[in-house]
Amino acid sequence: MAGRKQIHELLKQLGEDDDLRARMESNPVETLAEFGFKIDPAIAPFRVALPSKEHIRDNTELLAKQIEATSGWVIFAR
Repeated sequence: MAGRKQIHELLKQLGEDDDLRARMESNPVETLAEFGFKIDPAIAPFRVALPSKEHIRDNTELLAKQIEATSGWVIFAR
């Protein structure tokens, strides 16, 4: 499981980096692995829809808590 530092770095980049956002939406398992998340591909959705960059930036602490509580998956599978 990624630690708090990796979670905040992931959120920071998802709030700014269009390339990372595109990779996350098209290949979430591989992209999350770059930040230390280990997600079983058998239970992961093929694609995800991210919240807006503004939403991520405005709600970083709340999203970080949700990531910690759900091992990184729920906020990306809306």
